[in-house]
Amino acid sequence: MSNFSLLIPLLFALISRNEAWTANQLSRKFMTNTYLSSLASAERDNKTDLTGPKDIDDELQRGRLLEGGQVIDFSSVKASSKAEEALASARQRLLANIVAPTSDTNGQILGINDDVVGEVGHPLGAFATPEEVQSCATWIRSKAPEGLFQAKDGVSNDASGFSDQQMRTARSTLSKCYDESGEVTGAFAKTFYMGTKLLGEEAQKAIWAIYVWCRRTDEIVDAPRDNDDEMLVDLSAWEMRLENLWDYGVVEDVYDLALLDVRANYPSLDITPFMDMIRGMLMDVPVLGQDRYDVFDELHLYCYRVAGTVGLMSLPVFGCAEGYDDEVAR
Repeated sequence: MSNFSLLIPLLFALISRNEAWTANQLSRKFMTNTYLSSLASAERDNKTDLTGPKDIDDELQRGRLLEGGQVIDFSSVKASSKAEEALASARQRLLANIVAPTSDTNGQILGINDDVVGEVGHPLGAFATPEEVQSCATWIRSKAPEGLFQAKDGVSNDASGFSDQQMRTARSTLSKCYDESGEVTGAFAKTFYMGTKLLGEEAQKAIWAIYVWCRRTDEIVDAPRDNDDEMLVDLSAWEMRLENLWDYGVVEDVYDLALLDVRANYPSLDITPFMDMIRGMLMDVPVLGQDRYDVFDELHLYCYRVAGTVGLMSLPVFGCAEGYDDEVAR
């Protein structure tokens, strides 16, 4: 997954949060700067006699194809494909206990493989015991808006009986989780990480948590394996974990805690772009996926799933400028 594709929604959100620019104004600013740069280069080469403002307006008129045009909600596209059928089959085998994700057999955190650990430079996720992880999850669920999570047997949302030590441990666990999420983000997406440093602390940590989820999804799909069956099992387990986190607030490892906290802090955050990104990753898998696109709508769907989804994940964190709402931003 391109770090640059993750950076674009962040930069546009940062700009639009501080100045209520329309898409047309952003387009005009970008095209004007690009045009003037090209003009200066061309003039140096004596290859043009373009004058400036009129040519810019002409270019803008030709480039306004999306302004006021049809808006396609690609998040509603649920077309069947060979890859999605294979993912559904892997889910059925998981539910029947015929197979298990690799994290159950090799002891690693799902999506945090040796390459990730090597890039960061030290062991990851080793700062909390399974009991501390679940205790921290209980504390996070207890802070969430009422009704955000559905009731589930064996899952408590009540931290009222926690001792002072338990509370300190829960806060420390979550803090360390965010710290390491920032480290992973900084190691793999240096320019993106620099952009997050312009945000407030809460938003910064939330974007790190979202990035790490995306990073882990990418690692599950792209990690070297002997065959696709193992990847599909892991990806199915990953999808089911996401559903359980969203619906019930259930976590399985330390890095789930950061996303759970984001879910609790930003209740409008929708699961759909996360699920759609999983399907976008599948579109990249050789043989199972798609490497040629006959029409632009197919390519647009791929672009939405692997890059546009990041913008929708980030939208509740950034918020909208006054006078705008989520639908306008979409």
